[in-house]
Formats: sequence, C-alpha cells, structure tokens
Amino acid sequence: MFRKALERVLELPAVYDLNQLIGQPTVRRYTQLITEELALTPETSVLDLGCGTGATRRSIPARYSGIDINSDYVAAAKRAHADGEFIHMDATRLAFAPASFDEVISVATTHHLDDDQLGAMTREALRVVRAQGAFHIVDAILPLDPRHRAKEAFFKMDRGRFARRLEQLVGVVSRTATVERKRVLTGPLHDVAYLKVVPTAPIA
Repeated sequence: MFRKALERVLELPAVYDLNQLIGQPTVRRYTQLITEELALTPETSVLDLGCGTGATRRSIPARYSGIDINSDYVAAAKRAHADGEFIHMDATRLAFAPASFDEVISVATTHHLDDDQLGAMTREALRVVRAQGAFHIVDAILPLDPRHRAKEAFFKMDRGRFARRLEQLVGVVSRTATVERKRVLTGPLHDVAYLKVVPTAPIA
C-alpha cells in the first residue's frame, strides 16, 4: 500500500521535475548520448516516446513531437514548451501512420515497461519511423560492475519496476528487432545505455 501511495506521488509533474533535477548526472548522460548519436537538423522530425514533462525537448534541435501515457505530464509539457507537440498516448499503441517520423527516441522509459510492453513499443517505433531512420533507446541500466551494489540498490528504488542489465535490455529488444549499435556511459548514480534499433532484415 505504501509503495502504491508513493508511486501516485511520483506521478505528479512537479515531483517528476524534482527527480530530474536530483538526477542531473544521469540526465546529462542522456543528453550527451542524444547529442552524439543522433544527427539532427531543424528539419528532422523526431518522435519522443515517454516524453514526461518535456525535459528532452531542450536536447532536440528538430521538429519535435512527444507522447506520454500520463496526461498530467503532457499538460505540464504543453505549458513549459511552446515549440513542440505533446500528445496523451500509449507508446505501445501509437496512433500515427506508418513512416510518419524521421527518427524515434525513447529516454528513461524502458525500465517502466515489462518485456511484452517493451517489445510492443519497439514494434510501434519501427512502424512509424521512416526507412532511413531508427529507434534510439536511451535509459539507465543496472551497473556494468556488479560490485557497485549501492548504485544498483539506488536504481532499484526507482518507481520503474523493470531495471535491466545491458545484456537483458539488448536481449528483450532483439526479440523484436536488431540492435545495430550499443554504447554505455558510466555515472555516479546510474550507468546509461544507448541502443540504435533497426528492423531485422528478412532472411533471403
């Protein structure tokens, strides 16, 4: 009961933003990976799955659309960012036509999704991205070094119940698609992974 009450509090936009502030070392790694791994221009159309209150918008110099399942987050994002489109939507059931976006990203979302939901989000992301684009996943992972027990314990306190190790995250995504590139930045609070995900080529 206490955990459910705590999760309801953590769903509040103001608390979400406070967590972003406290987690700045991790947020900076998210931003670094987005900046270094995505070649974006002002004309690139980007869909952000699980956009929260829109914090990632500042890292995206492109035509930005964000969706989130939490309608309060979406309302807060609209108030904070006039230069983006924010929509209340489930990332596992996107209401966009195929090939609607140049690139699709997801930042700090996978650890909130079970394996089936993550697979569904991946399929939907690859459905709505154009042929030359990809699905870019950026999220915290359990520490690469298992000796970092304090860092692992800290992450397991997160309201996201599906913290994964790098190989677990890659393994789940690979059931649905191909992980073309992966990269990890270690940090004091979390290690952060980047995956570039593309459709699996059909067997000739």
